Amino acid sequence: MKNTSLQLTADSELFSILLICACVYIALRLLFTLIPERKKAPQPKESPLPFVMVSNDRLRLTKNDFRLMTTITALYAVVSLHMLGSTVFPVTTWQPDTDKRDVVFELKDETAFDGIYIIYGEGDNNSNPDSYQLGLHGLKVYGSNDYETWDELGEIEGKGIYRYTICEGSWDYRYVWIASKSFSDTITEFGLRKADHSGFVTLENVSDSHPSETYPASLLTDEQDLLVMYPTYMDEAYFDEVYHPRNAWEIANGQRMYATVHPLLGTNIMALFIRLFGMNPFVWRLAGALFGIGMVPVMYCLCKLLFRKTFACACGAILLGADFMHITTSRIGTLEPFSVFFIMLMFYYMIRYCKTSFYDTSLKKQLYLLFMSGLFTGIGIAVKWTACYSAVGLAAILFASWIKRFIEFRKAKDVIDHPEEYSEEQLDQAQMIRRVFFRRLLVTAAWCFVFFIFIPIAIYLVSYLPDKVWGDRGWSVRHVWDQCVGMYKYHVNLDATHPFQSSWYMWLLDIRPIWYHASTDGAGAYHTISCFSNPLLTWAGLPAIVAVTASVITERQQNAWLILVGYLSALLPWVSFVERCVFAYHFYPTSIFTALAIVWVIDRLMRTSPNYRKPVILFMAVYVIVFVIYLPVTCGFGTSVDYINALELFTSWHFG
Repeated sequence: MKNTSLQLTADSELFSILLICACVYIALRLLFTLIPERKKAPQPKESPLPFVMVSNDRLRLTKNDFRLMTTITALYAVVSLHMLGSTVFPVTTWQPDTDKRDVVFELKDETAFDGIYIIYGEGDNNSNPDSYQLGLHGLKVYGSNDYETWDELGEIEGKGIYRYTICEGSWDYRYVWIASKSFSDTITEFGLRKADHSGFVTLENVSDSHPSETYPASLLTDEQDLLVMYPTYMDEAYFDEVYHPRNAWEIANGQRMYATVHPLLGTNIMALFIRLFGMNPFVWRLAGALFGIGMVPVMYCLCKLLFRKTFACACGAILLGADFMHITTSRIGTLEPFSVFFIMLMFYYMIRYCKTSFYDTSLKKQLYLLFMSGLFTGIGIAVKWTACYSAVGLAAILFASWIKRFIEFRKAKDVIDHPEEYSEEQLDQAQMIRRVFFRRLLVTAAWCFVFFIFIPIAIYLVSYLPDKVWGDRGWSVRHVWDQCVGMYKYHVNLDATHPFQSSWYMWLLDIRPIWYHASTDGAGAYHTISCFSNPLLTWAGLPAIVAVTASVITERQQNAWLILVGYLSALLPWVSFVERCVFAYHFYPTSIFTALAIVWVIDRLMRTSPNYRKPVILFMAVYVIVFVIYLPVTCGFGTSVDYINALELFTSWHFG
């Protein structure tokens, strides 16, 4: 099926994905025929005073909502989890006990080989307080046929942790000598590719200059069946996976931390999966993929909260699920899926709070919504500091909500001052507003210090408890603070460039994707991964944001205001504050509110006239088709170089 799919569609996985999606869709259709229709939720009662907001924070999801939300999420999950990564990976790591250690192997079945394969992970950092047990440092490989005369085959530095280093040539030797000259060397697996590419040569250890019971030479060749002759993204780390899965492995195994330039809660989530399911590419990407899947129903619920219409909610979920950046960033072992997931929940609960009233909703429920928003703010910041930017947006929304309630309080005085113009019910409500407003505002403000300052700080501090960031010194508030200072200095003083870096204005129009990975598998299929947005999201999103901004200025429309604040709080720091090298994936949080802005326009059009339904459906269909066309670029599925080149619509787009 893979070959047929590759030949007919230039995507080796498309037929498999379509088949699985069809089965999932049919199963869900059958399932929802068995679920009874939910009773229609009552509409909120109108307030006696027209200037007083009525609480409207409940989702009121219908059976059709659940059907659409579940179906879109499930279909996205099929794509997200398909070919996510290999479930097997070498994990037993050899490391020398001295600054110089020599190991010799005899080639048993045949002596001709044309490739030296080395992949390294992390060793036991706890064994050496002065150095990290990691990598290759001038490791030399020699060959001999008589065990006396040795020819140097190469000096190897290593391509990167969890990545294959392959030295190619044409050799024929009976013995191979590995000469390590650094105490910090590590090798997870060593292999020699047979000259006919039928597998790897069988190796038998015949000499070890410093035999070790803890790290015997057998660890170099004990997982030969896990070596991959033509590794792709499925079989090794790529881009920032050389950092985050490594830190997660250190946490999962109680190791001293190599380095941390981000908070560690997201890494701890990844470490939990590694602890439970083992260390391999599938597992270190699984947590992020699941959070990415969870973002789809959260998006649906956000749209339901803002727009109330099932059609608009389905559009929002599709815009997220078929966005390139969302699928690509969820399928790589980094922190962004966790961070953006919690940012969405921060705003979800804050928006719910803004849609409540001081006067028809219990204070307990209002405080609960603020507590949840503060809780997810703390979790988001403990994952990545980008959540701090969005927290500023939360503050703007919260204060604006209080100002709006204060205006209601002021208007209530006018009602009391002119009783002859109002009914008894309206006067009673005005008096109640004047009586409870300040008490509720002061209580709410006091609790907000707990919810948005104390709780986030506590979460941030506690998130470091499982981690050996400071070696044997242990956890303390001062150590966490010092770590924060170090991270801040790192990001502020980072003076680096990258061929695929971009600026914030490039993100708005998809000008410069970042290229993550390229490889060719044994069948000759090309695998490449680039990170950027679905161009229809950015190209439609920019005018949508303009429309949203105009509505805020001219109409003071609440939903437009909420979306605009989320958008600006996610984007503006990259415009005015961050000066370091940045990339397209930093647009990820902003892309969520870009999608919401498009849904806002769709909802406005649909409320104007139902005739807009067909053009909107056409736009969404093209959006999904473009998503499918670019799957080989965004997910690394097998394709051809010609197909990849055909997708490079602009000179600034480079996919391999």
